[in-house]
Amino acid sequence: MYKTFLTLLLLAGMGAAELWGVEFTGLKVSASVGYNLAQHYGNKEQAAGYGVETGFHHGFSSGMAVELPITESMAFRYEFNYVTRGSRERISVNEIGGEPLLKPAKVNVYYHLGYAEFPLLFKFTALKGEKFSLAANAGVAMSLKTNGRYELEGLVYFPDEDSFTNFHIRDESDLSEVNQFDFSLIYGGEIDFRMWSRPVTLGYRFTIGWDYLSLPTFEAGGAEPVELRNQSYCLYLSTPLWQKSKGR
Repeated sequence: MYKTFLTLLLLAGMGAAELWGVEFTGLKVSASVGYNLAQHYGNKEQAAGYGVETGFHHGFSSGMAVELPITESMAFRYEFNYVTRGSRERISVNEIGGEPLLKPAKVNVYYHLGYAEFPLLFKFTALKGEKFSLAANAGVAMSLKTNGRYELEGLVYFPDEDSFTNFHIRDESDLSEVNQFDFSLIYGGEIDFRMWSRPVTLGYRFTIGWDYLSLPTFEAGGAEPVELRNQSYCLYLSTPLWQKSKGR
């Protein structure tokens, strides 16, 4: 389904380029690097007795892009990026095996996922001046998981006369069982300007995952894997490495 959708979108872009008589003037290849702030969203209350608070995963993105102008204000962009996503979860466990706990267990979970991401975007320049321009972009992306890490640490409190005995729990894995592919929707905006006599783009991007990821959680408490989706906010800088000018 995903490959079919991306193929149709690509063919639509090629058809539009042919319709508008594009000769690849202004074709641009650029590199980018950015700060990625990610978290997971979805149903975090999947079992009675569990409460979940989601925190952010701090990461980065970097990659290359090929931009093909169609008109003065419209362009297609094909990208290859490496991005990190994930989240931090604080889980409060009020019961284990159906038995209520006198003192809730506290569990901290860390998810880290690395992806090779292949976005296909439409770019629309809304405002163009002599020194800067403003543009919006939107599209889709297919991501291939390249690496992952899951870490769980927590404390379970067992009654001991008038106090509690602390039992430390720990678990970790490489998340090899989590979905290999992730399909996403993307939208954002960009400002083009010059810095030190070089063209630079400052951009913002929001990426929201379509697929549910089956992520491990508090297995010691009998909890099933939690079904969550990726989402991230990215602030990035890019600059052209090569551009085809008119007459070349």
